[in-house]
Amino acid sequence: MIKNEIKSNSGIGKKAKGRGELVRHRRGERLTLKEAVLANCYECMGGYTDGLCDCEIPDCPLYQFMPYKESKREGAEHHE
Repeated sequence: MIKNEIKSNSGIGKKAKGRGELVRHRRGERLTLKEAVLANCYECMGGYTDGLCDCEIPDCPLYQFMPYKESKREGAEHHE
């Protein structure tokens, strides 16, 4: 089942952070804490099929690490 699920998602969210980590986790490979967070966000956001955007769930304990959080993008724009 895991292999079929990975194959069925092969074209979705290909460039999104966390996809590779989620695939590796489902293969049974160990992840670092950061990789596990990225994989969790990727899965929670449905593979970012509607775009790389903020999940807008500040109550989530992992929200501060969310890779596409609005405040991270705003901060990056101000430092350019």
